[in-house]
Amino acid sequence: MKKLYKKSKELIEEARNILILSHRKPDADTLGAALCLRVLLKRWGKKMTLACVDKPGKTFSFLPNVNEFVDSFELEKYDLMIVLDAGASYMTNFHLKYKNLFKTGIPIINIDHHASNDRYGTVNIIDSDSASTTVILYRILRFWNVDIDEEMATCLLAGIYGDTGSFMHSNTDGEVFDISADLMGKGAEIDRISKALFGINQISTLRLWGKVLEKASLTDDNVVISVVKEQDYKDIGAEPDQLSGVIDYLNMVPNSKFAVLINEDSHGNVKGSFRTRCDEVDLSRIAAVFGGGGHPKASGFSIPGKLEEKTCYNIVSGDMSKKSLEF
Repeated sequence: MKKLYKKSKELIEEARNILILSHRKPDADTLGAALCLRVLLKRWGKKMTLACVDKPGKTFSFLPNVNEFVDSFELEKYDLMIVLDAGASYMTNFHLKYKNLFKTGIPIINIDHHASNDRYGTVNIIDSDSASTTVILYRILRFWNVDIDEEMATCLLAGIYGDTGSFMHSNTDGEVFDISADLMGKGAEIDRISKALFGINQISTLRLWGKVLEKASLTDDNVVISVVKEQDYKDIGAEPDQLSGVIDYLNMVPNSKFAVLINEDSHGNVKGSFRTRCDEVDLSRIAAVFGGGGHPKASGFSIPGKLEEKTCYNIVSGDMSKKSLEF
């Protein structure tokens, strides 16, 4: 990895105008990594643009300069791209607007922690054993001997806190706690982070979660499943992004293999989220059946379409034999 760290720094030092891309439907990890890099590149006197096809939600308003993300840019202006936390080249969704996004010859630094990453960069810093992309970025900054200030520390800790589910997911290891302690020592505002990411819910969010839990069922294969349709959002006055976090409750059912939450988004897609606590289940392989990906214990997919009555999806069970679920 050290050679990759060195190469990526060389590319940054040579660049004059840098494009930083976050994945669609941004979470704390991709945003935190991008905003941390923003501070560093400003310090190094670099011009840059932060870009994401979707506007960061209000949940992330505590992150410094989060309102600087744009959804369009002039690709030819840049001499370096840095893509953060995008588990595959299509995850930024910018390839739909810029057909040659990854074919321009512009060097690309690809930093990610998803096993599904298709290594689309000139430099690919990928570690699927890392809890988050912000963990990887922290290691890189330490290798570069960067002085991590309070703002950078808050951005990094937000990504770690979000991707470990407030330190409750199985990816929370000793390194996560060591890094988090160091970042708090550098001024990271853990109280603001925890309150924003997991401590505030609107009434509409609670009602939406109630609908998810009301519809939950356990299949004969010990898979917990729930479904949310577009009409449910309209009835409650909620938005699809308010589902974030509820699948962790579905995943608490004892003796279940894994949990599945299927929902319609506002763009004509059917989305699936998977969570498990079982070591023998690899959810990234399950999500791959639908063209998705992620981690062994947390994965997802998105496919065009609508949920019709008695729609049937092939979900792969823990023993990897194809099963059928109806809803």
